[in-house]
Amino acid sequence: MKPLTTCAVARRFRLLPAIAAAALLAACGPKKESVPVSDTFIDHPFQELDTTVMSYYNGGRMQWKLESKHMKKFMSDTGHVVANPVKLHVYDSLGKEIMYVLSDSGTTDGAMQLFCVWGNAYVKAENGIRVTSQRLYWNLKTHRVTSSDYVQIKTLKGDVLQGKGLDAAEDFSWWKFEHDVSGRFPNFKERAEQGDEF
Repeated sequence: MKPLTTCAVARRFRLLPAIAAAALLAACGPKKESVPVSDTFIDHPFQELDTTVMSYYNGGRMQWKLESKHMKKFMSDTGHVVANPVKLHVYDSLGKEIMYVLSDSGTTDGAMQLFCVWGNAYVKAENGIRVTSQRLYWNLKTHRVTSSDYVQIKTLKGDVLQGKGLDAAEDFSWWKFEHDVSGRFPNFKERAEQGDEF
């Protein structure tokens, strides 16, 4: 066997850098992503939005505005939305904010006329009433707020009322409890003597 000359060695190994580069590129190429698989059966498509605002108009006026960090909108039912957390602003016909609602989560029906908020629900009405509960329902058609859970209502006068089976006007100008009702009325005697309403 003849000894290899420098030119012969160079010819035999001239493809070596190209082969090494191809192997390196193949190893560093983009990784294939796996297709996500759900643990539960999904029977309709949905859209997920992060840090978003949804506004609802009645004619030309805004009726409410929903702000949320995460919203899930079902495509088969264009109005059905699940949001968490909920920050809901409700406006009157003149555009003045009349109610402010906070909760951990909430949902609307397809027509966006029925709301349910749950998890540390808090409502501040225009008249200063503050309402807390674990779950509240708001019906735009009947203009009522209801709940079968324990609800606490605080007034500007310092009255604190609580009970179950809430039925109230959406602006909390009136309300009633069905059972387990209790409350505190500061300066009750003086207020009663002055004809204050409770």
